[in-house]
Amino acid sequence: MLKRIGIIGALVLGAVFGLQAQVEVSLEFKKDFFLAHEEMIAEVKIINFSGRTLTFGQDQDWLQFTVESRNEFPVEKSGDLDIVETFEVPNASRGIRRVHLVPTYKIDKPGRYRITAFVSVPELNMTKATPPVEIGLLSASVIWERPVGVVINEADPSAPISVRKYFLMRAVNEKSIDLYVKVTDQYEKDIFGVYTLGNIVSFGEPERQVDRFSNLHVLMQNGARTFRYTIVKPDGKVLLRQKWAYSNTRPQLSLGNDGLIQVKGGVRQASFEDIPTPEQINEVRERNADPVAAPQSGSAELTQNNPEKE
Repeated sequence: MLKRIGIIGALVLGAVFGLQAQVEVSLEFKKDFFLAHEEMIAEVKIINFSGRTLTFGQDQDWLQFTVESRNEFPVEKSGDLDIVETFEVPNASRGIRRVHLVPTYKIDKPGRYRITAFVSVPELNMTKATPPVEIGLLSASVIWERPVGVVINEADPSAPISVRKYFLMRAVNEKSIDLYVKVTDQYEKDIFGVYTLGNIVSFGEPERQVDRFSNLHVLMQNGARTFRYTIVKPDGKVLLRQKWAYSNTRPQLSLGNDGLIQVKGGVRQASFEDIPTPEQINEVRERNADPVAAPQSGSAELTQNNPEKE
């Protein structure tokens, strides 16, 4: 009798482990280092070989995270994640759910953090945990700042002027020196955006100018002969990002009589990192146009036919 019970128990455990192996979950971030208040997108990947379609996102409990600092203290959670959006992952497919962790989790002190995601699979009556991922939060030094006035309602000449502040900050990580831009209100209480402009060479200083629309233009050298040109709006969104390089002359920012700023000298090089992309460049011609829409932090995408191939 005991032998039969042992065999049944082994079969049950084998079935459970078999189901566990049929669904794989993983967690990824696009980079290893961030700055406080920077957008921090966690990509949760679900690979389904269960033989059936799995449904996720129906309630707040389907996806949870644990965030721990280096000393293993849990990070304070200040609200609910934006994760309630139903999506399906058919058999032999991979689903990806992108989640913005800030400001739900108070990740604002420099140091290392360990993050794990837990995915509930109701159809299989189980919860899968991803392998933990470590990220670093950097400290940065301010190398330039400038307050600017912003017209909130251009249709009303008597409308009050709002004041925003631009900051350029330099942060050093294990791999590179990165330049960041931060946009706040005049009292530095409300943060409209923190954005990385990418790596910058250790010599020289980035060029920066503000145009008549109160947009910040930054031209910085990020390689031996290459430059990155970025325009940031007062709302903290990126309007333009381009790659430039030396030709017979060095690229430089130039202010025209119309109050618009452009790059003079050098040569423009199309890049997959462009904002807008080379295919979308005709959609944004004016400096005060709306920024190109980026994928939503709560978006999900599906990859079928060979989900294990990146």
